Amino acid sequence: MDRALLTVTSDLTYPVEVWTVSDVCYQCNLSFTGLIVTSHGSGNLTTNTSYPTRLDFVWNHGNGTNHSVCSHHYHYGEYGHYKMDLSSSCKFSTLADPVNSNIPILVAFFVYAALGGLWVVASYLYRRNFGSEDDEIRHLLINTGRHNDPSPKKSESPTKPRRLKSLDTFRGMCLCIMAFVNYGGGGYWFFDHSVWNGITVADLVFPWFMWIMGTSTALSFRGLQRKATPKLTVFVKIVRRTVILFLLGLFIVNQPDDWATIRIPGVLQRFAVSYFAVSTMMLLHMEVGAQEEDTSQTEWWSRARDVVPYWKQWLFVLCLLAVHTCLTFLMPVPGCPTGYLGAAGLSDLDHTNCTGGAAQQIDNWLLTQDHVYGDETPKDEYQIQVNYDPEGVLGSLTSIFMTFLGLQAGKILLSYKDHGSRLIRWLLWGVGLGLFAILLCEGRQNGGWIPINKNLWSLTFVLSLASMAFILLSVYYFLVDVRRWWSGFPFFMAGMNSISVYLCHTVFQSYLPFSWRIHAKTHANLLFMHLFGSNLWTILFPAYLYWYSIFINI
Repeated sequence: MDRALLTVTSDLTYPVEVWTVSDVCYQCNLSFTGLIVTSHGSGNLTTNTSYPTRLDFVWNHGNGTNHSVCSHHYHYGEYGHYKMDLSSSCKFSTLADPVNSNIPILVAFFVYAALGGLWVVASYLYRRNFGSEDDEIRHLLINTGRHNDPSPKKSESPTKPRRLKSLDTFRGMCLCIMAFVNYGGGGYWFFDHSVWNGITVADLVFPWFMWIMGTSTALSFRGLQRKATPKLTVFVKIVRRTVILFLLGLFIVNQPDDWATIRIPGVLQRFAVSYFAVSTMMLLHMEVGAQEEDTSQTEWWSRARDVVPYWKQWLFVLCLLAVHTCLTFLMPVPGCPTGYLGAAGLSDLDHTNCTGGAAQQIDNWLLTQDHVYGDETPKDEYQIQVNYDPEGVLGSLTSIFMTFLGLQAGKILLSYKDHGSRLIRWLLWGVGLGLFAILLCEGRQNGGWIPINKNLWSLTFVLSLASMAFILLSVYYFLVDVRRWWSGFPFFMAGMNSISVYLCHTVFQSYLPFSWRIHAKTHANLLFMHLFGSNLWTILFPAYLYWYSIFINI
């Protein structure tokens, strides 16, 4: 997959070396492919088709000097066969046309769109002709929620707030994307993590989960307030959940091997750290037994009552960001430029061991190279020389900020009682954070003051993903909770059992019937298997748990 064949022929009287560099490798130097075309000879080369590629054909004089015969920049197509004739004027031609590797994903999109359309029509007809308020099937599949039944047959407890289905829907949608991406996303590059700077579909899920966790934390603490739960009891719950998340993370990211090389950072470990920091801040602010937040309409700050009462929390989080910024841009790193944010490797041959700059150095001090990730996304394209962990220590500071921004969304929900005010605040936060991110990165994938980078969890990465999260929650909230045009099906069921879906799919995804060995690896074959496996875990499995009212939390 993702390969094309290039045949190089030469009429020249001297041998020619073939060097290459991919466009995704920012400011990278050319690397030798290993192909040398002899005088009046030929050779074959396979090239990557995921990104545009530059090929240089070089005559090595053997005395330290090189002469470029010609250079060719092209986005090759999958399974295409191309030819380059090297002569006084290089000639490029296509011997066999490539295939359109995007057809399988387009077919899958239209199939899911058709199924969604059929579901809408069928549910409407059922509700209109056969449904009744007491029909359990209608209650499950159309009203979607034993927790949110809008019918007047049951009186809801005035002290128990109605469950926010839009948040469950958002979380469930993230789980569906995450499972598909973890399976491999059909082998498509845009369903893999960004090589260094930039954002792909795979980069969206993790920060959105952290943001949603912050929103859920605000709602959870409101319930603890109303129950007058002692602070010591709450703190014990926080510590217990933190430890469980961290230990589960260690179990998932490590295979039975050697304690000397166990990886310490990871996804659930990052969740644990962020949850502990944000929940502890909320605990210090919590007033036991309080029924309502102080939302006095007479105070001068009443229009910002989701921010001003929490100024101490904001001060703490801004101090964390200041520490992150100072360490990133001011901390001396031996052998590396101060404030280095590059991937090094081919992009900086003078500092090949400087991948990640201060972030990598801090991990080396605290964790050592033996306890960090060893299969980094820039490893192949940039040919980096050191292990670098995208869930390292320094990035935990900005992930705490991401969780705190989600907490801010929850505070808006609790501080403003009408739908319009909530939607306006969420949209203002979304647009504001997005504009700030664009300003810091200067609207470019590479460059700017702070590039958008998931590997570093840069400030712009957090701001841009939080911006999307605020806007998406606004859309889901309007459709699901305000207008009730959509029930959130099928996403909300996975969202209500997120930890079960995440753990089970992570542990068992490589077993039959969730995946199988594919001998002819094509995008179509992989896409079918990845969609089949991820749908079993994110739709059928949570539907089974929901049907039997099984909800597992930590």
